[in-house]
Amino acid sequence: MKQVKPWPMPRRHFLFVLGLGAFSTPSSAQFFKGNSMNAYATEVLKWSMSFCSYGIDIDPKGQGDVTTLVINNYLKDAEGQVVSTFFTGFGAAWGAGNSGMSGPGKNGARLPKTLRMAYYDYLEDRFYRLDAELPTQRIYELFKQRTVDKDVNYGQVRGRFDELRIGVAPDGHVMLWASGIDQVELQTYRAQVQEGITRESYNASLPGGTFTLMEDRWAALKAGRIKPEALERIKAGWRPDPAWYMRHIRVKYPWRHRLTGNVSQLIELESYQGNAEAQTVGAWEMGLYQSTTAMRGIPKTAKFWFNDLAGKRHHVWVSFSLRERALSEKDLSEVQTAFEQMFGKRKLEDNNYMPGEQDMATVEVNIGDDFKTLTASLVKGDMRLPLPIGKRQHFALEPNTHWPAQRTEKMKPEVVKLFQYGPDA
Repeated sequence: MKQVKPWPMPRRHFLFVLGLGAFSTPSSAQFFKGNSMNAYATEVLKWSMSFCSYGIDIDPKGQGDVTTLVINNYLKDAEGQVVSTFFTGFGAAWGAGNSGMSGPGKNGARLPKTLRMAYYDYLEDRFYRLDAELPTQRIYELFKQRTVDKDVNYGQVRGRFDELRIGVAPDGHVMLWASGIDQVELQTYRAQVQEGITRESYNASLPGGTFTLMEDRWAALKAGRIKPEALERIKAGWRPDPAWYMRHIRVKYPWRHRLTGNVSQLIELESYQGNAEAQTVGAWEMGLYQSTTAMRGIPKTAKFWFNDLAGKRHHVWVSFSLRERALSEKDLSEVQTAFEQMFGKRKLEDNNYMPGEQDMATVEVNIGDDFKTLTASLVKGDMRLPLPIGKRQHFALEPNTHWPAQRTEKMKPEVVKLFQYGPDA
């Protein structure tokens, strides 16, 4: 077996492992009995994978790495053919993503229908395995949506979604997102505990030259830069609550963003919610955004592009949190309190409610004349509740640009048109 050089994963406590036990993938006939294969099952698309996990207290000054390895973890298409193998460490914060090794390749692949994933959780000292069926048609529909890139490939038409993101929560809970410029939940799963396996027996089963689990579990957690006080809590039996990730932060409310103050027009928007979903609204979509009702997770951060009352263009970025609750996980307790005060205590099942315009609230950000004085409120009718603003950033921009270094005279007319009217213009 070819040995793969490890890379540092200093912030997490997972290690993917060899596939555990037999896995049988249903045939295409079982999936499409009596029907011809559809485009979502057969079309080759370019897509990638990323991974994240739940957070625990980490000392940012700590040292030590968690080395990861995965063998025999894969995705298969509707005909049972492997379209991607992967091995990774869950090194990113919940809802964010780090890339694993391997993947579907630069030439793309069919979309997956089934997932096999096996991993070891150092904090829980458990081996898990997940065999799951994926919502291939829904993934296809999302991956076919187009938008305009204003970051790395500026001005290019690209997919709004092009990545499958897998998140592992406590007790074997697993979240699947479609990710890219936007991010939406796809499905939740529950991995099964694999009994009768120890770190020692697992290591003994590996072929020579394969990276192994650290057999001293506490040394592994310490090497993962957990704060000493957090390590003592873990030794005393503390475990993070899976309901926080799988229920509490996923509750949605009817609201949209609005800018007030020294603002004549909100032109573009990027909104990031506490449930790890994200929405980008281009200039060609702003009218629809402002007139359409929707349920969203509570706000976490937002980016606004707007014209001031004098017609000059600006960009403002704001965070609605004042601190972190765990590594790279924002503490949105003040925001949550405001939403519960306005809408009452809601449950995950209430997400299915379809709001009318009379139900919609606004997360209003007021821009001061100096563009540095910012306030935020949750507003509905005569009710107005303050929201915190933590970090913030402001840039004055030239017309039609998105970032300070850009110059209007260098903007190609066809690119300006794309950002104004969208990829179908």
